[in-house]
Amino acid sequence: MADITVNGRIKIKTFQAEFLKKFPYLVPTLRTPDGKGIDNDLTIASARTKAVGEYKPSGAADLSINGNLSVGGFEKRFKDAFGLDCEVCYKSPGGKTTKTHEEHDKMTLSSLNKALQEKGCQEIQL
Repeated sequence: MADITVNGRIKIKTFQAEFLKKFPYLVPTLRTPDGKGIDNDLTIASARTKAVGEYKPSGAADLSINGNLSVGGFEKRFKDAFGLDCEVCYKSPGGKTTKTHEEHDKMTLSSLNKALQEKGCQEIQL
């Protein structure tokens, strides 16, 4: 499975669409430090600037994501790279969008995506 590469210049909705191509049962949602949602038409850098002030990259130009990365590891690496909270969410069989929980944090993105599919969860549509 090819990596997904993310940088501050990518629009949030483009990042989410690329993520969904690899993991159709998971969607990364970005939040400000106080928990508010972020406009998906913004670039990650613009969202960071609006949410917490000046955007200063961590030093790495890109964040690489693959299916072997744990859910918790992905969320932490995203926060470290871009300074924004990123919550992986899924849609329950009943259609309710739910944040992943602590028990999901140690699962890989690929294994959680497969487990949600087997559980009858719904594919995410942007």
